[in-house]
Amino acid sequence: MPLLTVKNLSFSYPDMQKPALEDISFLINKGEYTVILGANGSGKSTLARIIAGFLEVQEGQVQLEEGARTGIVFQYPKDQIVSGIVSRDTAFGPENLRLSPAEVEQRVIESLSVSGMLDRADSRTNALSLGQTQKLAISGILALQPDLLVLDEATSMLDPESRKDILDFLDACHKNGQTILHITHDYEEACRAQHVIAIQAGEIIFDGSREKFQANTPLIRLLFGQPVEAARRSPDDFVDADIALALRDISFSYEEGTSVLKGLNLDIYKGTLTAITGVSGSGKSTLMEIAAGLLQPSSGKVYADAYPSLALQDSQAALFEPYAADDVAFGPINQGIHGKELKKRVRDAMELVGLPYDQFANRSTQKLSGGEKRKLSIAGIIAMDSQVLLFDEPTSGIDPISRKDLLLLLQKLARSGKTILFSTHRMEEAAFADRAIHMEKGLIASDSACRQPALSEDLSLASQKTLDGAKMLSKLRKTAAFAVAPAKIKGFIQKLSPVLKYLTFLTIFLASLAMPSIYLVAGVAAVSVLYALLAKYPLGRLCTSFLKVLPWMLLYCLIQMIFIPPLEGEPHFTEWKWFMVTPFKIKICAIALFRVFGVLSAIQVFIYSTGEKEILEGFATLLKPLSALHIPVRSLVVVTEIIFRFIPILIEEASSIIKTQLERGGLGSARGFFAKIKILFPLFIPLIIQTLRRAEVLADALTARYF
Repeated sequence: MPLLTVKNLSFSYPDMQKPALEDISFLINKGEYTVILGANGSGKSTLARIIAGFLEVQEGQVQLEEGARTGIVFQYPKDQIVSGIVSRDTAFGPENLRLSPAEVEQRVIESLSVSGMLDRADSRTNALSLGQTQKLAISGILALQPDLLVLDEATSMLDPESRKDILDFLDACHKNGQTILHITHDYEEACRAQHVIAIQAGEIIFDGSREKFQANTPLIRLLFGQPVEAARRSPDDFVDADIALALRDISFSYEEGTSVLKGLNLDIYKGTLTAITGVSGSGKSTLMEIAAGLLQPSSGKVYADAYPSLALQDSQAALFEPYAADDVAFGPINQGIHGKELKKRVRDAMELVGLPYDQFANRSTQKLSGGEKRKLSIAGIIAMDSQVLLFDEPTSGIDPISRKDLLLLLQKLARSGKTILFSTHRMEEAAFADRAIHMEKGLIASDSACRQPALSEDLSLASQKTLDGAKMLSKLRKTAAFAVAPAKIKGFIQKLSPVLKYLTFLTIFLASLAMPSIYLVAGVAAVSVLYALLAKYPLGRLCTSFLKVLPWMLLYCLIQMIFIPPLEGEPHFTEWKWFMVTPFKIKICAIALFRVFGVLSAIQVFIYSTGEKEILEGFATLLKPLSALHIPVRSLVVVTEIIFRFIPILIEEASSIIKTQLERGGLGSARGFFAKIKILFPLFIPLIIQTLRRAEVLADALTARYF
């Protein structure tokens, strides 16, 4: 029986000349595994969003069996996550279906078990690898027990091991009767399905069984292109090549203590195309950001003739101009390029990556498909015409023909004298490179180069410093991790129940604000220190936080000395015009200092000692009596949960924008307070745009969970 019927469906976006979908018709039966294939921009994601109910039908019909429920997994797994804790994220959908707590817990356990994520149930979602995040995104949708599971290129950004886990997982779901609609660019994934649909330019060009698809050679060539000989050059050709970029004894650890790179040594030779492979978390992206000056290594040095230009892995966040041509022009403009030369650079870069200038120049960057955004972000780096170009996962999310074209482009750039380094999850893509490097756990496991770097090698290159603006990135990371306690810290406060943690915090917080006597408020400040000690909160960190607000408190005290009238008859320690110091004024200032110290201590220690899950559970318990008054307690808890999720998202967006601006010549260095404020202006509008986009994506994620 048909579970889904699509009949004569057409859809157009307001600013597009051609319909995104035109007269689409097909059926999906219950228990069927269907794959939809097509190039970037062919309309696949638009079709998925219409089926899932995110876009309204303009023409034609989309009919789902009565009572049936859809669940969609987005292309970017991070866009799917709504909670900061793995188990809470999986539980979010079932809770919206108003299931009993016991049934919610059962669905969470079942979904996480099937996806292999049960052992990470209490982990923070922003600490997961990309593969784990994808598994969590699927788990959250499976917990809804949808009749139709829709996956929009859900494996396009995964390493081979994680991808295989997801595909095996889908096979198991299908065997258990799950109906699956999987949008993909991959031939192997298509061959796992029973039913294959191919779309080109918004129209269906094939609809049939897997066997008929596999027998249709012209169609396969149309979708995946002709086999291309890698034609890589032999490493022997570069035995005497000069070094363009050198990394010596590089180690790197993030603030939370996670070691990523461990004494790595690497030389990249001029005019070569080098590929780096390795699973997610092996250190590829960190290595590239250190090479590009975005990260300061914990130890070791980077040597180069000039700063390389890096195309970041997150192409979605790398675009911040409203129109495509403007985004590509951003870097050259910062280099001082204008007029005809600027237009030529932009046009040439867009044409090289397969985005014809006349067709895409005035297209909105946020309305491009995922693959088109990837191509545009690469064009923005190519347009800078740097001698050393770094590309982090440049082929993720683009169709097979575009992947081959891009790899051939990288070969062409290397043949022209550019030094190219790119990372990839696909071994067949690494075959296009002159040299293949494989990384495991922060170290180079294998290297096809004939020459091996030596620490004693005499380098003629200049030592490369971290970009000035990259200091902002370090501050953002510290801000994100500042209030998070290490997992091994288990003080007395950490052992309390969530409700007792709340009551302890509120008692100290409110007492700091309410105590009228200097002796009492000083006593509360002393209690707040004891509170920190019982939570094993570093007192040095507490003092540092207080010292940061102390200048503002001293300004407050100065105002009190000028404007607050003294008590009648009290002595004046010093007096100059309106400024006078008296015992009463000193008392007011001392009380204010003790209040701020107590409040600051209470907030920091509470966040440090109380995990997000406990904060939400305690909040829900404290508000539970209000449900008797018909106050929507769950909505208040969900809003709080979204705030916890959205703050790190904004920090991540700000970090991505700063990286992109730095790599394309923005921000620059600043000396003095006003100069530092001035360089922040280019961040504001992109951050607002990305915040609105993220808010829209988060709204979609909530809708996908039936909130």
